[in-house]
Amino acid sequence: MTLPAPKLDDLTWADMMAAIRRRIPAESDGTWTLHAPVDPGVTLLELFAYLLEQRLYWLDQVPDALVVAILRLLGLEPPRPARPAATVLRLAARQEGTDVPVVPAGTALTRDPTGQIVFTLDDDVAVLPLAEGGEVTVRTDRDRTADLRARRGIALLASDGAPAQVRFTLPLTGAHPAPGPIGLLVELDAPAASTPSWLPGAVADVPPPAELTWSWFRPGTEVSGGFARVEDGTAGLRRSGVVRLHPSAGWTTQDTGLLVSTPAATYTAPPRLLQLAVNVSAAHHHTYRTASGADLRDQIDAWLRLPGQHLILPDAAGRLLAATLRLAGREWLPVPDFTFGAPADRIFVLDRAEGALVFGDGLTGRIPRPDPDAHIDYVTGGGRGGNGGMTGNWLPAEDPPAPPGAVSAANLVRAEGGADPETITEARQRAAASLGEVTRAVTADDHVTLARTTPGVAIARAHPAVGEHPGFPCATVPGAVTVHIVPAAPRDDLAREDFVAAPLPDPGMLCAAAARLEQTRLLTSEVFVRAPRYREVTLRVTLSGDPADRTRVSTALTAALRRFLDPLVGGEGQDGWPFGQPLRPSALLRAAQRSLGDLADIAAVAIGLDGAEPDEECDEVPLGPGELPVLRTVHTRIVPAAQPGEGLS
Repeated sequence: MTLPAPKLDDLTWADMMAAIRRRIPAESDGTWTLHAPVDPGVTLLELFAYLLEQRLYWLDQVPDALVVAILRLLGLEPPRPARPAATVLRLAARQEGTDVPVVPAGTALTRDPTGQIVFTLDDDVAVLPLAEGGEVTVRTDRDRTADLRARRGIALLASDGAPAQVRFTLPLTGAHPAPGPIGLLVELDAPAASTPSWLPGAVADVPPPAELTWSWFRPGTEVSGGFARVEDGTAGLRRSGVVRLHPSAGWTTQDTGLLVSTPAATYTAPPRLLQLAVNVSAAHHHTYRTASGADLRDQIDAWLRLPGQHLILPDAAGRLLAATLRLAGREWLPVPDFTFGAPADRIFVLDRAEGALVFGDGLTGRIPRPDPDAHIDYVTGGGRGGNGGMTGNWLPAEDPPAPPGAVSAANLVRAEGGADPETITEARQRAAASLGEVTRAVTADDHVTLARTTPGVAIARAHPAVGEHPGFPCATVPGAVTVHIVPAAPRDDLAREDFVAAPLPDPGMLCAAAARLEQTRLLTSEVFVRAPRYREVTLRVTLSGDPADRTRVSTALTAALRRFLDPLVGGEGQDGWPFGQPLRPSALLRAAQRSLGDLADIAAVAIGLDGAEPDEECDEVPLGPGELPVLRTVHTRIVPAAQPGEGLS
């Protein structure tokens, strides 16, 4: 039960005047007899009542500074600043005197004819020459280039733990060395929890699902080698990302082959490739700017030793994201607010709307002294305006403009992730919602919530086995909790050749979940993270009568039962078969009959576990805690239908 919020502003002007008039005779010993508005004394009382009513209104309001201070005391973020959108740009460039121009990091590009929405490159891009009409080719067990062209999702590496490799050919031409790293966009069909590396919210150090090796080769020859360094934004093909390959000294654009291999493909499901592109870099909707004391001299000279001095930055109104200030040789630091500032602290607050630095009042934050020795590095941009679709009309945002064709770009993925600054109201709502967030593993449900929300990995389900200790499998150990996790895996087509019926967490996912639970567990508890235990199920379905299309019936029956027993989309609620729930012939018969409709009548369903012949048609087949079924085989047999007159009549 929550306490009702107190209401301090509960006294109106009329109520105050009525109470005051009642007090006049007693307070004046009866000498004040005229209580009408024409009396000057009553006029003064009405004025004081009016002023007091305003103060009462202020007393019942919570100022923004107090909200920010409370958020900081609670250990929560203050109102979040604007967030810049991000995308991946594929560059094309021409430069006199070189066949492989380099577009430096920080280059500003815009798709907006007015130049208001400007993105800057995160990294240097060596623009390698591409063959006219060329395309990336890919080969796994066969040529999959046509599937890549159609974005059908190519299964790159297996998930069986065996060695695996995939070969690409990049559409490069000539025989030119690379003056910088090769930038590749690797777009995967990954779960939403695996945020692409270029977007806000991507986890920097998420463990990879498998150990990958990137190397190059020259098609048609025996020439090959490794890269000097690999910056893998995909975290081992766990998510979409930008991969930067630093070639060794002998590499040229003749070496168009790219080999990705692993000694053990320990993926939950084969990573599905949607797009591979070269000459790319991530870009964000922000621009880096600099202002000196000479640029701001008029403002600095006009400063007085008064509280709340402002320093308005050029071209920053409504777009200011961040800033650093060096004044008179001393560093000044940005803070969310002045609440915890001391008189000597060199701090300032960013005013995005005005595009200005706001200084303290001498009590909470030092008042700056005018000095021409000033240097400000600041960033503009951010907000929802940077979000948008894919276009190919990106040009340099330069003044004067660059020569036509010198640099151009196209974004290969949507620009997204941009957000406007958080308002005080939104920050209060976020703070209220955070009170219900699980931050400690106390109850069994807490372990499930914390495991499923492990940053950077896609865990679909979790089951806490309280008292289960891997070192003591036959005993219940007080204080021990083993959390069985089921990773997210594609379920769009259960008949695909790369479909994984029994998804297992990869080693990186197990490490990430274990690290999260280790940080949040109780001091006296032991927490272990393990894969679920799968029990292989064989079913025998008895059909009554003679179906017209046996192949169609068998296919529909197998698909329906496979989905019904699936660990991710199975069960009556279609949210995964419950851990440890027994297999009941009646439930399986109902699911099978529902899928067939009028195609055939089902007489019975028999169940067998772990390779045993299916012979249990009546009683349920139990599963242990932390166990899940996985359907391997469905046998069908046909028996004659009951004849009229048999049974009850």
